[in-house]
Amino acid sequence: MNYRLHTLSGEEHTQLALAEFSVEEPKGVVQIIHGALEYKERYFEFAHYLQQAGYAVILSDNRGHGKSVSKQDSFGLMRDFDSLVADQVSISQWIQKRYPNRPLILFGHSFGSILARAYLQKNDQFLSKLILTGTANYVTVVPVGIQLAKAFIKVRGELAYSPVLNYLSGNLGVEQEWLSNNPENNRKAKEDKKMVPRYPVRSLLTIWEGDRQLKAYDRYQCQNPDLPILNVVGAEDKITGGSRGVADTLKTLKKIGYHKLTNVVMEHMKHEVLNEVDNQLVYEEILRFLEDSRKK
Repeated sequence: MNYRLHTLSGEEHTQLALAEFSVEEPKGVVQIIHGALEYKERYFEFAHYLQQAGYAVILSDNRGHGKSVSKQDSFGLMRDFDSLVADQVSISQWIQKRYPNRPLILFGHSFGSILARAYLQKNDQFLSKLILTGTANYVTVVPVGIQLAKAFIKVRGELAYSPVLNYLSGNLGVEQEWLSNNPENNRKAKEDKKMVPRYPVRSLLTIWEGDRQLKAYDRYQCQNPDLPILNVVGAEDKITGGSRGVADTLKTLKKIGYHKLTNVVMEHMKHEVLNEVDNQLVYEEILRFLEDSRKK
């Protein structure tokens, strides 16, 4: 694979680790936001596919993941949701300087899809397209979880772990079978030392605070209502909230003001649609969306 590594200064002196899959005269630039517990290299195969199709790709490790760590943002710690969003805006600005006048496509998976939707609040004018996979839905009990997490942190501190609160978040890092119907992918995720093994409660609180923002309609300016949005989910994915959760996600985006929505449900797939045995079907679906959108 042909790529280059970069660092970009983030807040609190944290250096954000980036990888660039470059293309001469790219059709567009895809900015990828990874999901919970993971890191950018898990998307390299997909990035190479897009590169071969004529798109430049920029990937990053979210702060507290991969190589985007520091004393302030230690491995596995996500202290502030808005800082994570601000990081992605900074990356977009870096991309615009490096690839002026090229369409920018934002891609977010799982928790990355939450970050991507929060990115829309004030920055959708940067984007020509948005792609979401493993799209986490708004969970109605999140406000209760936030209060429980805040109370826990007051007593135990932000770096403490809670099996109960982690269970409420879907047993993140404890179980892998929900990731995909691909046993090899699940095995690799379980054995991968670069994956965050489990989150402290402060990180769980950050995830829940982000989920709450999905319905914070007053924060969305919707400067680009014609933004084409592709949502790709597995039919057996529990993180999306199932068919009801997906319907609510699409309804929420419409209420915010976006109307060019395409929803694709992949049969016999779970959460990590890019890592399923038949992931080429997903790759092709995404590329078709990119190519079709270019012609409009």
